[in-house]
Amino acid sequence: MTVNAHWTDRLLRRAALRIAAAGTAFVLALSVPYLAPVPARADKLSDLKSQLTSLRKEVQQAADAWDAAQTKLEGTQGRIKVTNARMKVEAKNLANAEAILGRRADAMYRGGGQTETVEFVLGAATWDELVSRLDYVTLIADSDANLIKSVKDTRARLDRNKRDYQKALVVQAQDAATAKKKTGAMDAAFAAKKSQYDRVLADIAAEMARRNPGGSSYPPGPNGMVFPVQGPCAYSDTWGTARSGGRTHKGTDIMASRGTPCVATCNGVVDVHYNGLGGKSITLTGDNGWQFYYAHLDQYKVSNGTRVKAGQLIGTVGNTGNAAGGPCHLHFQMGPHGNWVDPYPYLRGMQ
Repeated sequence: MTVNAHWTDRLLRRAALRIAAAGTAFVLALSVPYLAPVPARADKLSDLKSQLTSLRKEVQQAADAWDAAQTKLEGTQGRIKVTNARMKVEAKNLANAEAILGRRADAMYRGGGQTETVEFVLGAATWDELVSRLDYVTLIADSDANLIKSVKDTRARLDRNKRDYQKALVVQAQDAATAKKKTGAMDAAFAAKKSQYDRVLADIAAEMARRNPGGSSYPPGPNGMVFPVQGPCAYSDTWGTARSGGRTHKGTDIMASRGTPCVATCNGVVDVHYNGLGGKSITLTGDNGWQFYYAHLDQYKVSNGTRVKAGQLIGTVGNTGNAAGGPCHLHFQMGPHGNWVDPYPYLRGMQ
């Protein structure tokens, strides 16, 4: 074999070995399963809070339906109240006008009616006096005509108001039935989500205990405060809406089932009290200088003067005070040093 032939043979053998090795590597590569990169573990607390948000959305729809029915009922009740007040005024005006008309008719009868009027006119001694007496008689006639018209118009208005009042009573009964039905649907929605809600809250408490032993069981919202109701609930912005007695609403009603836990929004001291409007109530004076008012509670879970931590149980949702007979909810107010502000945007920031 020549030298060239020798080197050619060696090169061919090396190439064959490389091809074989490459093939083996390719086969091995095909036999190993593809492993996707492991994503970073999602934050457990954020995931749990997202679950709460989803649960709230599911019950909010039922609460919104109740709120629309209740608003319609309150509007009907307001119209009934206005119509009833108008009827009283019209009835009083009618009584006064009829009394005046009665006295005028009696005076005309006793004075001889038209005969006396003719004698009065014809008794004028001069032309100017005749004109003056005619003007006077015309004035009296116009006054009598206006008085008669006033009586007729007042009677017509009173009759119309009575018809409107009766119609409104029928509508009120229908609205009340609808509101009651929506209340039942809302309570059912809360009950259906209670077990899921309690499970997620328990998981949150466990995670909070792991992260911050001895701290709050509930995570504060972006504004540093804890949402006051810990359970299935729903609420809307009702700040400034009309209420009985000419009042306006100075808080937010958080709808929830009876017995749902109410917790402190921040660290502070509680004042436990009772009043006719709010029923069983608690005022929390926070270390941040703000006050938080919890009304219509079913039960107290703290005593007067107790110092509490954010997220600590202080009471349960009910319907005491002027909410008796209606759906259970927490009436919640808040503001710096008792100067109340609309709680709605702050509540949104606690979630």
